[in-house]
Amino acid sequence: MLELSDDLLRLEPGQIVYLSPLRSCPVAGTWAITVPLVPFSAADRFDPATFRPGTEGPEIIKAAIVGEFIDLPGNDLAALTERTFDFPINPHPGCIDASIYLGGGHNPVDITRMEFGAARSQYVDVVLHAAFDFTQEGVEIANRSAVFHANLQFERLD
Repeated sequence: MLELSDDLLRLEPGQIVYLSPLRSCPVAGTWAITVPLVPFSAADRFDPATFRPGTEGPEIIKAAIVGEFIDLPGNDLAALTERTFDFPINPHPGCIDASIYLGGGHNPVDITRMEFGAARSQYVDVVLHAAFDFTQEGVEIANRSAVFHANLQFERLD
C-alpha cells in the first residue's frame, strides 16, 4: 500500500468560487474550491505503487481536490479575509462535499478547517486541514491527513 508522501501532495494555485443564489442549481448560494496537485508520474495511473514525483512519465497524473456545497458567509473575499472556519466530517450537516480522483477512485476528502489570510486583488491564501480516505474506494493508498497552504483565485458566478 502506498504511503502518499508530501512530494505527491504539492498544490498548484487553485480557485474559489461563489455561486450566486440567483442561479437555478442545487449549489446556488454556496462556495466551491478546486485545488490542483502538481502533476506527477506513474507507470500505471491505476496502480499507486508506481506513483512518483516528477513528470518523466510514462503517464502523468493530474488530480485536484474539489470541494462543493461549502457554507461560508458573504459573497466575496472580504467576508472570508483573516477568518477561520471549522467544518464537521462527512456525512454530518455542514460538511464540505470534497473528493480527489486518484488511483481509479473518487476518494472522499474531509476538509475540517479553512484558515483564510488576507485577500490580494482576486486572490486569497488559505490553509486547508484535510483527511483523505482512500480505503472507501478500495484504492491502494494509505489514509492520511495533511495541512495545505493554497493560493486561490476568486470567481463569482451569477
